[in-house]
Amino acid sequence: MIVKLSREQANQMIEEALKRHPIEACGGIFGRMEGEIARVERVVPLRNILESEIMFQIDPEEFLRVLLDLEGEGLTHLGFFHSHPGNARPSMLDLKYMRLWPESIWIIVSSVNYEFAAYQITGGNLREVYISIE
Repeated sequence: MIVKLSREQANQMIEEALKRHPIEACGGIFGRMEGEIARVERVVPLRNILESEIMFQIDPEEFLRVLLDLEGEGLTHLGFFHSHPGNARPSMLDLKYMRLWPESIWIIVSSVNYEFAAYQITGGNLREVYISIE
């Protein structure tokens, strides 16, 4: 699996992480699946209703509104992004919630060193997903 992002989309996630730091920024990623390639077309920052430095919860009403709007435009919900005020590895809490959204792509961006990483739960196992920034 490869996630393809534009430089602008990557910068958008970094800017959101910096703006929210030390609170975890979060949002949805939407686009199209082309075989094993997830082509991101929209990155949508969403409100972390927990306002927490160690976890996030996306506002469900805001997420549903965005999801319906973008599905109406022909885009697919590919997954989520969120920031960590440290490294870009999933926490134990992240893993718990990732299991509730199997096959979804989870992009983590460090608000400290701007490192990106992406993960997916497939067949109950965590796997790292390659990110291509074009």
